[in-house]
Amino acid sequence: MGFNASIIIVGEPGIQVQEPEILREFGLSTYELTCETTLEECMWPGDGSINIGYFRDNIVICDDLILVETLDNLESVDMVAPYERQLCRLFPGSEVLTAVCMSATNFHLYALARDGKRKRFKSVSSENPVAEWGERLEEENIIYARSTIIDGKRLFKNDRNENEQYKYLEDQMMEDFTFGVAKRLLGVMISHEEDEELMFATTFRKYTKASP
Repeated sequence: MGFNASIIIVGEPGIQVQEPEILREFGLSTYELTCETTLEECMWPGDGSINIGYFRDNIVICDDLILVETLDNLESVDMVAPYERQLCRLFPGSEVLTAVCMSATNFHLYALARDGKRKRFKSVSSENPVAEWGERLEEENIIYARSTIIDGKRLFKNDRNENEQYKYLEDQMMEDFTFGVAKRLLGVMISHEEDEELMFATTFRKYTKASP
């Protein structure tokens, strides 16, 4: 099953900040609450909305690429995007983790920031090679342990079965990497049986731009 997702996670923020204040920090003060929804419906909403929910002491924001697209405009992958800097300022000491995937090209990206500094960045697709910065995360190392270099290409096993062949390119491991890294904070793996509470039972509030 293919996935499209754009998710920003603030790990155990420790302090409460009202959602209108978060939106103002993003420069989206004209956005208004329109309805409640679920992660299944809003992680790739296609309606220009910002969706905010809370899961296991984390803040989860689905932004329809409104915020995340700024990662593509950074001068260098070791820099933080404006929204990351804003969230780090609102929630000092918290990890801000972005995870994006688009199944059409196996594009996946994840970016980790803390206290206004980049800790890790990686992106890859079927059309572009790996671009990365920072030390690999523990969650990544688990996946890289199922890979080897053959004829100059890094190939992966789809699971830990010793009889499984190394045959998957890095971009084809999109869900493993994207949702595996997101599990760092969420504690559950999206697209697996363990995600039912997160996907269907957690309330998200949808904010959309107010009509003029």
